[in-house]
Amino acid sequence: MQAEVNDILETSLQKAREHDRTGNVGKAYAYYTIVVELCPAKRSEIEETFTDVLCEWGIQLAQENRFSDIVHCYKHSLDIYPNNPRMLNNFAAHFLRNDDPIRAIEYLRRALKVAPNFLPAERNLQNAYSMAVDRWHFTMLNDKWRNNAFEQAIRKRINQGYDTVLDLGTGTGLLSLYVKDAGAKKIYACECSDVMTLIAKEVFESNDATDVKLIPKLSFDLKIPMDISERVKLIVTETFDAGLFGELVVPSMINVHMNILDPNGTVIPMGATVYTAAIECEHIRYRSSVIFDKVKENCPLNFHDVCVLSDDEYYDTENLEKVQINYVTEPQMLLTVNFNNLLELQEFCKDGIKQILRAKCKYNGIMDGLVTWFKLHLDEEITLDSSDRKSCWQLAVFPAVPTACHEGDTLTIKAEMSKSKLKCSYSTDNARAKEECKFLYRLPKEVIVFLNDFDYIKLLTEIGRYQESRKIKYILDTSPFPIYGLTLLKECKASEILYYKTDNPMLRSLIERVAQDNGIRGKVHMISNYDEIPCSLDSIFVHNFDIKGELRDGQDSCYEIFRYLLKRNGILLPEKIFLMGQLVYSKDLPNMAYVQDANLQKSSCPFNTHSDRV
Repeated sequence: MQAEVNDILETSLQKAREHDRTGNVGKAYAYYTIVVELCPAKRSEIEETFTDVLCEWGIQLAQENRFSDIVHCYKHSLDIYPNNPRMLNNFAAHFLRNDDPIRAIEYLRRALKVAPNFLPAERNLQNAYSMAVDRWHFTMLNDKWRNNAFEQAIRKRINQGYDTVLDLGTGTGLLSLYVKDAGAKKIYACECSDVMTLIAKEVFESNDATDVKLIPKLSFDLKIPMDISERVKLIVTETFDAGLFGELVVPSMINVHMNILDPNGTVIPMGATVYTAAIECEHIRYRSSVIFDKVKENCPLNFHDVCVLSDDEYYDTENLEKVQINYVTEPQMLLTVNFNNLLELQEFCKDGIKQILRAKCKYNGIMDGLVTWFKLHLDEEITLDSSDRKSCWQLAVFPAVPTACHEGDTLTIKAEMSKSKLKCSYSTDNARAKEECKFLYRLPKEVIVFLNDFDYIKLLTEIGRYQESRKIKYILDTSPFPIYGLTLLKECKASEILYYKTDNPMLRSLIERVAQDNGIRGKVHMISNYDEIPCSLDSIFVHNFDIKGELRDGQDSCYEIFRYLLKRNGILLPEKIFLMGQLVYSKDLPNMAYVQDANLQKSSCPFNTHSDRV
């Protein structure tokens, strides 16, 4: 019997190694599994190889969208190797790619318990915490002026008899604690995020507030009497982003007025006023549009009549406290909204133009877009201003193509609601400005930031020109925009084809236009997958950094593909990567990383227990 087992082990191990060598990692994993199951004594001997094969097999399964098979394979493998930190970390990485940070955290903590200094797991754990709880929660909870204002407004309304309350979008549960402390008779709190519901539950338990009924639902799904026994007298909510309406507060208010709030009830906040101004801001210009005049200084490519803006559908958000910003026009009131008037809310929620303003430019300069901010009227006396430098809210930025303006030019500013969110734009009576941009492309911010990195663009151009004398016929460029590859096509007579991988139709269109304007039309081949490349390549440029400056996750499989595609004497760039780090002091980072109890008006709130969730 043992002889038969030994034969099976020997055969399985041989086949596992053969399949691993030929790249058939699925079968290799299956045979290695037979070996470690039949012979526990061999587990430590082949653990590293087994882990490598499982990693490769998991990547293949992910590419085929077979997530349930990934879970099955990793769970089975961890039954065999429960304390393998690489395996635990890789399994967690699959959960992160599948937008499931809670399950990822479980395995990453296990990995770090086994190997406390295992940096890949530590990095992934920090990413998981950030995915689980957005950093703006901490900035918001550290805004003591906001917290104090809500606490006062809530106490006033409850003292006036509005003592049955729904906290809409409770988040961490802070407003519900204020409601309880003010003496409300019945308190309901709804929250649709699984993560925030878990945190709110812990917070209520830690603060003797288990009588707050926590309902893990969207407010649209609340029913009387199943979820709430009867209509409440008071709705409290702080579901406002920098653009005020981005978290769909208006349709939420309409729903609770119709289905949850007593006809004589009220809402905190009672209303809001939105303000706007046109601005000149170099920081926004470089983050939202491409400065082609400077790109051309360092690059031989022509970008005739081309403008690029961020593809954000509505607006971006910026903290402009430490940024140079000039108001091209005087600030003006743009909109008002009354959260206690159902008819007004229903009319306001309809798609369409809500306001048109005229404004005069104050000086000769450059307009980079509009900013908006708001005043939140919690009651008749208490108001929060999002433009206050101490506020947790950033400004909403509606970028535009940078346009020269002159003193006295008239702007027409338009505000509209689209899918319950705010959109703002402007036009000018300056005829010269209208001539400046013929072709507008809206592209991801990663492309914009890349093209505005003029030192990097200059370096890529120099590399392309330096290789002019080499016979580089076929090229692959993985950059956000293929400056290196396009430069080779234009400057190097031997270069024939550039392969570029993207499924973004707007980016494809821009690259094709640039190729046409530079006399290399037909030489750029757009692909969706690397397996569409039919030939060996002379040069591959790998841009393996994300917009935050970190190395991209999951690049191992791509490098295997690149090594396969590259000719034996081909060029792989960059040749080396140097990573540098620096310790810094910051007054702002603590407010984004943990909650200071002194900012909460209630020192017993244990929010700091969640600081490790960032």
